[in-house]
Amino acid sequence: MQISKLLDQVEANAIVLPEFQREFVWKNSQAKELMDSLLREYPIGGLLVWSTENPPEIKNDAIDEEKQALFDVLLDGQQRLTVLYMLVKDENPPYYSPEEIHNDPRDLYFNVRSGEFHFENKMVRDGGEWVKVTDIFREDVTAISLAEENSEENDELGELAQIYEKQLNQLKNIENLDIPLETLPKSADVHQAIELFDKINSQGTHLSDAELALAHMSAQWPHIRRKMKEKQSQLSDHGFDFNLNFYVKTMIGALTETMTYENSYDIPRDELKGQWERLSKEDGVLDYVINVLQNEAHIPGSDYINTRDVLIPFIVHVDKNDLQISHEEKVEFLRWIYAAMMWSRYSGSADSRVEHDLALLEAEKPTDHLMQEIRDDRGRIEVQATDLEGRGKRTRRFYNMLHIVTRANNPVDWKTGAPLTGAYNLESHHIFPKSQLYKVYDGNNSEHRKLVNEIANRAFLTPETNRNIIRDRPPSEYLPEVVENHPEALQSQFIPMEEELWKVENYEDFLAKRRQSIAEAINDYMDDLQIGTSEEDEESIEDLIERGENARIEFKETFLYDVHRDQPNKELKDSVVKEVASLANAQGGVVIIGVEDEERQATGLDRDLKLMKNGKDDFELQLTRQLGDKLGHMMASVYTEIEFEDVDGEEICAVWVDPSPEPIYFEDDSQDRFYVRTGSSAEPLTMQEAQEYIERHFP
Repeated sequence: MQISKLLDQVEANAIVLPEFQREFVWKNSQAKELMDSLLREYPIGGLLVWSTENPPEIKNDAIDEEKQALFDVLLDGQQRLTVLYMLVKDENPPYYSPEEIHNDPRDLYFNVRSGEFHFENKMVRDGGEWVKVTDIFREDVTAISLAEENSEENDELGELAQIYEKQLNQLKNIENLDIPLETLPKSADVHQAIELFDKINSQGTHLSDAELALAHMSAQWPHIRRKMKEKQSQLSDHGFDFNLNFYVKTMIGALTETMTYENSYDIPRDELKGQWERLSKEDGVLDYVINVLQNEAHIPGSDYINTRDVLIPFIVHVDKNDLQISHEEKVEFLRWIYAAMMWSRYSGSADSRVEHDLALLEAEKPTDHLMQEIRDDRGRIEVQATDLEGRGKRTRRFYNMLHIVTRANNPVDWKTGAPLTGAYNLESHHIFPKSQLYKVYDGNNSEHRKLVNEIANRAFLTPETNRNIIRDRPPSEYLPEVVENHPEALQSQFIPMEEELWKVENYEDFLAKRRQSIAEAINDYMDDLQIGTSEEDEESIEDLIERGENARIEFKETFLYDVHRDQPNKELKDSVVKEVASLANAQGGVVIIGVEDEERQATGLDRDLKLMKNGKDDFELQLTRQLGDKLGHMMASVYTEIEFEDVDGEEICAVWVDPSPEPIYFEDDSQDRFYVRTGSSAEPLTMQEAQEYIERHFP
């Protein structure tokens, strides 16, 4: 079917998306590849729809059953169709709300001379021959107007216009291309449709290591899967919903004290049964751990746990000690669990880190060693206000910790003053309602949306309180009422008490103040959990330099000054940024500029600063711009932090890098490259290697 007709059917809700479909998950690179293939008239595969008079639940209620009798439910091809709809129509498809589009492809540009595609960056913004794809399909640009802007002499005008016209027509012709459309007949029922959908989306997917290990265990003990499902259902009823893989990994850890799946293949039936009995019986290890989480850790359910693997060392330790662990040990393990969740101890290569940490359980005080591992990775344990900047609810490692600390702080209801712990199901609500903030901030701007939805603009309340107290009113109206009736209510959720900060025009000042309050509350809570330990101070930059380069630490002698040529070299900037990208795609870390690698000696920034008009201010500005231009604004503003420190009388620059929740590409001219940390250096991966790495590390 012709692409233009397909898009018209989407617009008319004749093609709809079932709720069981996943969300729009394509990355910018995939959208670019799709358009490049269509421009070249390469095949892109077909679409599959199910024609039915009785559709299942449809995303975003994008359906009008009274006007239509037959619906085409899209089973395969929604990612491609969504990209095409947004680029051609310059709108969200009816089946998606704006909040569900996390990688908006409409920043894609087209070069009217070369026929290349590229997403917006400095090169694109400064290039007169780059035109936004949506503007071309809306026919907001013409070949002659572009030629007039880009031709230096009049006699070039006609020739240039012809080149542009050819490229523009070739792009717009995409609407006339056909995409094969296959149809599941209306005689099929919803179960058959879901079965086919699942089959299509699982082609080529192999058993995971845990699934394969469970298959081997089942060969020894046929009922193990059934027993695991029984415990899974029981704990799910108590708020802890873990998949079977978690229970398999817990068994392997308890049986072998490793995460080597093959070690579980030949374990005898009786040993398997005995271990599972210790873990799963009433008042056994799992029940003990869940009880501790609920009653002592302020974790009422699995939604508060951003990585299930963090529980495995604790479970194995409890099992090894037959549930006989001291109060001090238990509290220290909780402190470690919090730290491991906040600092993404098990992101990336989780199994190897779990195995490493299981080995530390043999130590006399295992939690000291476990905490030191996090400190070695991150350089610190405490949270800083800047860690929360730009973080929203989706950044679960800090959001969950705020939720935990709020529960621990005995919050009270803003309407009744009643305690909000216990049976209350707290929900996250905006302190400054979105309706008020979007009068000031652009709801179509992704950065503004992040600002509006920051963690620091969240409070945990009951739905009734949100409806009755907040509604759509600004805090300057409703917070004085809360203070008058229940003075302790705001302080229990770390809300700044300065009324001037409750005004919408002072929203960003409010965020800054509350970020600081939240960071202090988390650190105070963590400090209170230290029992009988003398934790060392945060590891200093000097300590990191002394340790030398590793998977989390990179040294750069200069940023711009070429020590070999004795002159500026802009390529060195890219070298720094590539290292940042590689760390972001792995476990995070730090790039320290102004340190000579072999001697591990601080050489300082003087040579770089002499090349800057305004010294350190220009240095930071250029570094931030380079990060933004090459890696994107989020890396420059949210996932990196730049600090200057004095080391042995020399000023150095430390670029702290958080692990990114999604792949980070380095924009090299018109080509995106994917770098990862290999040993102590950044290495580019081939397209196939990158795809395999992304599938493993960014599920």
